[in-house]
Amino acid sequence: MDDLAQSITGGRFTEQKMRLKSCGLAHKVYLVETKASYLSLPEQSLNQAVVNTQVIDSFTIKKTQDIRETAAYLTILTRYLSGKYQDRELCAITDPECTSETNLLTFDSFSQHSVKNRVFSVGEVWLKQLSRIPKISQDKAEAIVQVFPTINDMRKAVDSLSNKDEIVSDIRFGFGRRKIGIAASRVVAGLFSDAPLH
Repeated sequence: MDDLAQSITGGRFTEQKMRLKSCGLAHKVYLVETKASYLSLPEQSLNQAVVNTQVIDSFTIKKTQDIRETAAYLTILTRYLSGKYQDRELCAITDPECTSETNLLTFDSFSQHSVKNRVFSVGEVWLKQLSRIPKISQDKAEAIVQVFPTINDMRKAVDSLSNKDEIVSDIRFGFGRRKIGIAASRVVAGLFSDAPLH
């Protein structure tokens, strides 16, 4: 939990999940060691982050007690994967969209799609920016990008509306397809309108 708390407060948590989502793996596992000596965030907040990662981001969560249990889990997982693919013919591919049970990414391709400092597209940068706005989670940001693919699209839409506060309020997001809502929409409108900030 210590590492998770540091990852959240340092801003790496969202970035790590974003990179994992775009790396091309179909089954993503987020490993959390639960042994904690000092928590910089309340335990309830950390548990909520773990639940969100599982429910909203569709990651499998694996909790281990400590580094020893983590090493044992990784050993078992390695043995399982080795056994599963031992007698199968595997095909190396480079496009993360084409993976299947036997079409697997090359290590170079996997690294290229999950590297921390790779060159991001305009859309990916826009998504990152949106997810840093208070009240806008990663899944809300992804839904907004579907409607407004660029910052320019957002600016034009905000400028054309009489009630700017509702710019993203009706956009549906996440597993339950809930609306983003007026509170988050006001924050977004305030950032992208020409009106002076209060």
